[in-house]
Amino acid sequence: MIQGIPSVIVGSRCLDWYSAMIQSDFEAAIRLKHEVTDMIDRMETDQHVTAFYEVLAVRHSLLLQETTTTNLPLSSEEPYLNYMYYFISGQQEYYEGRYTSAVRMYTSAEKLLDSVGDPFERAEFFLRIADGYYRINQYTFAVTYLEQTIELFERDPTYQNKVLNAQLLLAAIDSEIGMYHKAEARYFKTLYEAEAFPKVKALILRSLGLNRLRQHKYTEAKSFFIQALDIKEHVLTKVGNKTKADLAFIQLRLGEIEPAKALLNEIEEWLQHNNEYHAKALIYEDVFIGVGEDGVKEGFEELIQHQLYFDAEEIAVELVTYYEEREQFGKALYFSKMAFKMNVKNHQLGMDE
Repeated sequence: MIQGIPSVIVGSRCLDWYSAMIQSDFEAAIRLKHEVTDMIDRMETDQHVTAFYEVLAVRHSLLLQETTTTNLPLSSEEPYLNYMYYFISGQQEYYEGRYTSAVRMYTSAEKLLDSVGDPFERAEFFLRIADGYYRINQYTFAVTYLEQTIELFERDPTYQNKVLNAQLLLAAIDSEIGMYHKAEARYFKTLYEAEAFPKVKALILRSLGLNRLRQHKYTEAKSFFIQALDIKEHVLTKVGNKTKADLAFIQLRLGEIEPAKALLNEIEEWLQHNNEYHAKALIYEDVFIGVGEDGVKEGFEELIQHQLYFDAEEIAVELVTYYEEREQFGKALYFSKMAFKMNVKNHQLGMDE
């Protein structure tokens, strides 16, 4: 009689696989995924290890930015499996842009965090929930979790890319609350340290562009976006598409209409599936080239529908200046009121968490 592979061995390889995912080691994660999948097919019966494998398979798809609709299992006996269910479900919600729902899942996972023994696995949780709170503008909570993230990941230099990601979020918070010079200092410090991590380096260059954009330094922002897109590890990702869109919007502001149109055409299919950038495209194309009737109205409605109040406020503030410079004071007043309304909603978002 042929005996199956002991489940304890398969479970150990699953942990190795998950460790590679936490480190964002794509090559190792892909190799271990194939290895573990082969072992699962020949493993002795063990429902807990099988459930762990199914959860990790979803996490693997998210790492590779692959679409997944897998229903994750809940366990009535294993707290750690329940933790993983809520944690990975939170990541699924996050990647779909449902940030409030993601935070709800993360807070459910946090109640089971005692079942997580590995400090770097806990650090990964802190980084994810911090990012979730950042997305719903709960910056105080985000900073608290980011500090815990950095403290744990700094214990092992193999997690340097995770430390950089946490620093990147701290800088983004500085930028969004108007502390542009403090944000800039953080960005340039992490840029120097990120030379060995091209994906992180591209994110920093992109973030420097966003920081200059918030200060209406469009030419400087354009330069940083172009530098980010020169990094091949960035250009074909979903975030790379955001960078292309942001570059196109700057080109529209600068009157570079044809290059902007070309970029937007290149990512048109992606735009249809991204609420934030689809809405922004409607607004900017209407304002700067008159494409689409009621594009501004439809764009703001889409931002509000998806609770993207911070983005709506930023655009409204920009349009106040745009219309004041053209002495269209009625429109300027309208967007001034819109900006105030979005600011109020922005600060209310997530208060029920």
